[in-house]
Formats: sequence, C-alpha cells, structure tokens
Amino acid sequence: MTRVHQVASLIIIVFSVWVMYMAHQYTYWTALGPGPGFFPFWLGVFMAVLSAIWFVQLMMKPLEGKAIEFLPSRAGIVRILAIIISVFLVGLFMEDVGFSVIMFVFMLFLLIGLGRVNPVVTLVIALTCSFGLYWLFTNYLDVPFPESSIGFLKNLGF
Repeated sequence: MTRVHQVASLIIIVFSVWVMYMAHQYTYWTALGPGPGFFPFWLGVFMAVLSAIWFVQLMMKPLEGKAIEFLPSRAGIVRILAIIISVFLVGLFMEDVGFSVIMFVFMLFLLIGLGRVNPVVTLVIALTCSFGLYWLFTNYLDVPFPESSIGFLKNLGF
C-alpha cells in the first residue's frame, strides 16, 4: 500500500514542477501587483512541498494494507467518470448556455446525483454557486462571465 502512495506523491511532485515551469512563461509581477504567473507558480511550490512531506511521512511510517484497496470500487469509478464527463460538458456548453444556467445544472447534478445532500441545502448551494457568483463577479468585480447565446435564455437575462 505504501508503494502506491509513494508513486502517487512522486507523480504529484513531477506535475508540480511542470506547473512551476509553465508558470514562468507568464508574467510573474505587473505594475498592478501579482501577474498571471504568480498564482500557478506558488500553487506548484505548495503542491511540491506537501507531496514531498507526504513522501517522507510514508518512508518514516509505512501504511498498512494491500495496494488493491487503493483502487476505487466499480461505483467509485462510475462517480469519477460522471464527474469528468460533466466537467467536460460544462466546458463544452458554457458559451452557448451561459455561466449561470450551466453552473446551476452542474451543481445540482453534483449535489443531487453524486452527493445526496438535503434538497434545500442543495438548492441554496446551487443558486449561490451559479447566480450568486455571476452577480458578484459581474456587478462588483467587473469580471465578465459567459452569457447565453440561446435566444430565450438571453431574453431572460442569462
């Protein structure tokens, strides 16, 4: 079991180094403050450090169990694939449907279909993560989010 986790930590370290390398292709600092390379660089640093700590912990105190326990069950694989496919679909339809509507549907799918959360809590979270974030970013932070290009949704203000 420990060997699987050690390999996973090494893969994350390699990925972190790649993120830091790619971040150097962007401006680190601008006249206004942190540039587009600032956050990915430090994210890569933190991922690498935490993965290295994880690797050292695994060397000092190995985990018990078999490596087969590391792999998800059939239901877990279905959930992982459902999340990957739904994220792909969000990216595919974001420009056509608009941020608010697609994020609302996405959050409902995640919370009802995969999370099995209380319906009232699900609705509040889905509304906040879709329409609430859209309102906050467009009205207060002046960050444009994709709006729907579908006629009837555009007429409704989405």
